[in-house]
Amino acid sequence: MKKRIPVRLKKEPLLEAIWEIRFSGTQSPVADLLPGMLFKSFPDKYGKVSKLPVADIPAPVVEHDPNLRYVPKIRLEGADQTVQVGDRVVSLSCRRPYPGWATFSADIRKLAQAVQETGLVDRLERFSLKYIDLIDLEKPVGLAHLNLSLNIGEYELAAKPVQLRTEIKENDLIHIIQIISPAEVGLPGMEGRLKGVLVDIDSIRPMADGESWDVLYQRLDEVHMSCKEMFFSILRPETVEALEPEYEG
Repeated sequence: MKKRIPVRLKKEPLLEAIWEIRFSGTQSPVADLLPGMLFKSFPDKYGKVSKLPVADIPAPVVEHDPNLRYVPKIRLEGADQTVQVGDRVVSLSCRRPYPGWATFSADIRKLAQAVQETGLVDRLERFSLKYIDLIDLEKPVGLAHLNLSLNIGEYELAAKPVQLRTEIKENDLIHIIQIISPAEVGLPGMEGRLKGVLVDIDSIRPMADGESWDVLYQRLDEVHMSCKEMFFSILRPETVEALEPEYEG
């Protein structure tokens, strides 16, 4: 029997949700053209446009450095969302309070369609969904709320500082999972900082040659559900209950 997944958690652990596409462009540099086109497509949504540090690096240097190739150059900021654009990347992110998948996915589809209609994307290389959560139920901070056991020799690491990164392949998806304990983050408009265990899941769907935008639109919900199922598989049942889950029906 498949594990029952909550629709939402009343004690929201989500810090940020990020959708991203990576691609090759029909014209270079895409980052010089695309932000203005998107600004026209969403004139009332993104009120602030700013350059990011990579924008000052010459395009040939960026293109030939794999560490810079997919780094955004321009940021378009709205009240509750941010779009970032590079020569080979576009992303949409939202922070807490998360509006829910129905709203976020609708915004993703609108942005994807706007990017597609510019004709600047030659070939999609991949798309992904990343969810970054902070589990801050436990004092002191540790791994006890996660379905995870870590030992080195005779040393049990549940209460030790840990930074873990692993990749899990699931059919044609790749989940990159990072866990940091303890982690400390600040949120805009909030006094003080939150401390807990950071769970970062990046669910990537590589695009095969010949696959089009249709695959992105058709598989988006599936990738989201896979990412969500992976997150809840990492949490212990008592952790889910402590976060006050709500279920359909």
